[in-house]
Amino acid sequence: MRGRRGGGARPEEGTSRPGDRFRRRPRRPRRGPRARARRRPGRFRAADGARPPARRSGGGEDGAARRHRGAASSLPAGRRPRHPGSALVASGRAGAAARLDCPVGAASVRARASAPGKILLLGEHAVVYGHPALAAALHRGVRIEIAESPDASIAVRSPQGISPPPELLEAALEMAERIGAPARFRAEIETELPLGAGLGSSAAVGVALARALSQLAGRACTDERATDLALGFERHFHGAPSGVDPAISANGGVILFRRGEPPRIERVRLRAPVFLCVALTGIARGTRSTVLPLSERRAARPDVYDPMLASLGELARGGATAIERGDLLDLGARFDQAQEVLRLLGVSCPELDDLVGLLRKAGALGAKLTGAGGGGAAIGLARDRGHAAALSEAVASARLESFVAEIAS
Repeated sequence: MRGRRGGGARPEEGTSRPGDRFRRRPRRPRRGPRARARRRPGRFRAADGARPPARRSGGGEDGAARRHRGAASSLPAGRRPRHPGSALVASGRAGAAARLDCPVGAASVRARASAPGKILLLGEHAVVYGHPALAAALHRGVRIEIAESPDASIAVRSPQGISPPPELLEAALEMAERIGAPARFRAEIETELPLGAGLGSSAAVGVALARALSQLAGRACTDERATDLALGFERHFHGAPSGVDPAISANGGVILFRRGEPPRIERVRLRAPVFLCVALTGIARGTRSTVLPLSERRAARPDVYDPMLASLGELARGGATAIERGDLLDLGARFDQAQEVLRLLGVSCPELDDLVGLLRKAGALGAKLTGAGGGGAAIGLARDRGHAAALSEAVASARLESFVAEIAS
């Protein structure tokens, strides 16, 4: 899920800014043709009374993560939003005039749920074509609070300055209908994940929302059910996602995932925790921006691209064995091989290549992009927590954001 960022500049007409609320009015009786003619759909009215939410201490992987607070909003350092308050997107009947104002009195919370973000250790892009991918859950993620309300709305409460995309509410309402939950609810989201960084923010929102709406409806929500609901949710943002992101967000730990009906999910048991430095390019990218162009290139030259995609799947399969044995040298070598293949596939970019080079120069056992590529994040494999922190310091010296991630079963 890619959010829209707030800033100090005046927004263009028809766009949002932090503290703004999109709502469609509930159905009202018609007032006659003359009254209707005076309505001006699409106009926005600013309202007073926004109140910033209470600050919360940042959770995160460890000390390096605390330096990453600004990255969660996908803003570079020194460009934090100036206007506090939750940004909302709300709904009513189709065709009603939109109104922009600030959040009003919060409804009592009826359900809470959370879900982690993810790291693709190996197998990104290959997983789209039926090959395995090795994925791990992060210790940071998304929290959602939800309650019945006079009308449906979704707010991003933290980090401040993120306006949710309009399709977020559409996806949530569709999910509520599938679950049998009330169609009028207020949901508030807090995320520790940088948006558009390939760390599974949209899947985590989908899984947490599935669990919260199920609570609201008084229905069970197994990991399999949460995965399925979140996959439908993700289609609103990514078209035809592989399903690995909601699967790892719902199941946690480390999994070897293979696409299918149903998908094949194998749990991977680690001999010891694995530590990574997760470094951010600062370039937000949606999954479609790299997946669709690669699909077109593959369709034109399957003889060139299919063997490379298959090799990424084999690297992922072998990576699962290496991580179970605790063989970090083997895992690191697979990181480096995968990065070269991903570069040849055309899904890396100069910023990612530089970041991977920086991590290797700083002593990473292996480094590669993670996720869709084209920006987002890179990961460097470390010997232990202290080594991962040293890698993070090297990234900080280049004035880029990073955090240390501990991966465990």
